Parts: sequence; structure tokens; C-alpha cells
Amino acid sequence: MQRGTTRLKALRQLIADEGLTIAILAAVAAATVIAFGFGAEADIVASMLIIGLVTALAETRLRSGK
Repeated sequence: MQRGTTRLKALRQLIADEGLTIAILAAVAAATVIAFGFGAEADIVASMLIIGLVTALAETRLRSGK
């Protein structure tokens, strides 16, 4: 039980981090520009969102030193 609580607290702290929020918003903005500006297919937009979210999470974890 303690392990699960610790992980939930870590997840809450990760989501509350301002850097992660900005990085995710940047990924969504880039995908929006690609989708509507260039008329890209849905699979390209979805892959851009996934890559952006994974990059944002990796950057946040690396900066936090975990």
C-alpha cells in the first residue's frame, strides 16, 4: 500500500510541474499546426502527439534527477 501511495504522490508532483505543462502544451500546439496548417493525416498528428508527450515526460524526469 505504501508503494502505491508513494507512486501516486510522485505522479501528482510530476503533473503539477510547470515545465511538464509547458512542454505538453508545446507538443499539442505543434500537432495542431501540422493538422490544420498542413492538412496532415490523423496518424501523423497522433504520432506527433505521442512523441511530444514522451519527450516531455523524459525531459521532466531527467531534470528532476530521478
